[in-house]
Amino acid sequence: MSDELIARLQHAIGSAYEIEREFASGGQSRLFLASDTQLPRKVVIKLLPPELAGAIEAERFKREIKVLGVLQHPHIVPLLGTGHVDDLLWYIMPFIRGDSLAARLKAEGALPIPDALRALYEVADALATAHKEGIVHRDIKPENVLFQSGHAMLADFGVAHARLEGLRRSSGVPMGEMRRSIALSNGRLTQHGFAVGTPGYMAPEQFIGDDPADARADVYSLAMLGYEMLTGQAPFSQYRGARLMVAHFTEHPPLASSLREEVSVGVAQVLDQGLAKEPQERWRDAGAFRDALGARF
Repeated sequence: MSDELIARLQHAIGSAYEIEREFASGGQSRLFLASDTQLPRKVVIKLLPPELAGAIEAERFKREIKVLGVLQHPHIVPLLGTGHVDDLLWYIMPFIRGDSLAARLKAEGALPIPDALRALYEVADALATAHKEGIVHRDIKPENVLFQSGHAMLADFGVAHARLEGLRRSSGVPMGEMRRSIALSNGRLTQHGFAVGTPGYMAPEQFIGDDPADARADVYSLAMLGYEMLTGQAPFSQYRGARLMVAHFTEHPPLASSLREEVSVGVAQVLDQGLAKEPQERWRDAGAFRDALGARF
């Protein structure tokens, strides 16, 4: 089946790229490594499997493509192209050769302070661009941060929530048309009442799932990410399941500076405000988080 699918995809994309192999796992999507036949570079083709190409999943995938098409930032993995032939829907992005943050944390534990702060600032800066465009990532976690030449790259906007007004400003598409094409992200695509995200890094309000989380939910996840990079352990990582969810609502981790003395109190306080239980007590968006962080190192 995989060989047949690769052959179909290769035929669909034509001669511009030559598919080399499939990656081991891509979640609900299929990921393929390919060579650009015109330029000396590798790319990744993200394919919505044909068996998932029904109305809901196809609209979700198209929404992800629209979001990536809006975002242009040196620390966001960019969209290179997209295509749709019959039941094959895909998009193309650069192949990032470095490890993920998850792999680095597993291999090294806490990162060197300069590396951690630079990566955190770069991800915050990327996320600030998304927030300015009305886009909330909703799944900030180590697996979605990749390293290229020592710099952090934010990836995977597959469950992002896009405010219609923000995308309309950037795309120039009339509001009515934009609403028809992506408004499902605020309804049945995210299944009202269901949590979206990764439990270890989700803001408390994401567990409730009643309303789309705003930029402050990303700030919470960003602070979780920074805390883990600087201390080697994510808050509440000792818990699983329902106990983990309860911890997000009821427990507050100690200052990062109390776990690692090289972490400045100022940086620890930026993270601490980002980890506030109530959204209104956090930094208002990733731009405010970035600016506060930058002022302290």
